[in-house]
Amino acid sequence: MSKNLTLLIPGNPSVPGIYEPFLKSVTTSLNLEDSPSFVLPHLGQCNRLVKRHKNLNVHDVIEDHKENIHKLIQEYLPEKVILIGHSLGSAITISLYKDFSKKIDNFVVLCPFLGPSENNKGYLKLFANPITRMGMEGITYSALKSQKLSYHIFKRWLGETPFNHHIPNEIKKPYYTKNFFTLVSNYFDDFEKLNLKREIKEMCPQKSFFIFAPNDYWVPDDTIFHLPQNSHFRKLQDISHDFCLREDQYSRVAKAIAKHLKSLNNEWINFS
Repeated sequence: MSKNLTLLIPGNPSVPGIYEPFLKSVTTSLNLEDSPSFVLPHLGQCNRLVKRHKNLNVHDVIEDHKENIHKLIQEYLPEKVILIGHSLGSAITISLYKDFSKKIDNFVVLCPFLGPSENNKGYLKLFANPITRMGMEGITYSALKSQKLSYHIFKRWLGETPFNHHIPNEIKKPYYTKNFFTLVSNYFDDFEKLNLKREIKEMCPQKSFFIFAPNDYWVPDDTIFHLPQNSHFRKLQDISHDFCLREDQYSRVAKAIAKHLKSLNNEWINFS
């Protein structure tokens, strides 16, 4: 029997290699290096047989994560389970709360994305429009053909990071990009059905912890007002929405998570 299980649902696109150093930083901060931990890629993306899903939507992704988390809990029979979600993964974590509230001990929600907002609506409309989506897909495929070109594009977009070669190598896998574009193109309808502003209020404040980045393009400032009453949250300065790309930022987030979990009860202090 394993004492702890730590699971992380990434943002979109999901490239597990980006999140693995961050997850290791979390487990190290909690002294859980010997306990199992996993980054769970989204359906149709990375680290498993990738096939094309013609109309992949957020509901499909949520159901796939639900099934995989159930399997991992049954396999490892942990005493404690931590579920961490970032960006799209945060939305999925919120959606899974009702199903796993009795099986998961702590829900850590990073940069809580509750759906399209005035911040990002214009960008997401490019995916929803078939013509602009087709154009963006063509540009993406062309850029990924050249490793040198794709490296420079990601360097310009994300800055210099250790992942600028790794990201294009992952997302050029067969059907990965197609699945990504299909998933994002369904955001408007999918998030309206999910109604995460209602779902997030149902989360137990003792079991959930929220971390915000300042000036977050994907997370409007008023998101904080949708949190459950008496919830625990922190707004960390000097991190960005894509904090997982930079060691100084993801180390800060990992320490904030560990500090919160250790503050909950004496059991966590034993791991410090």
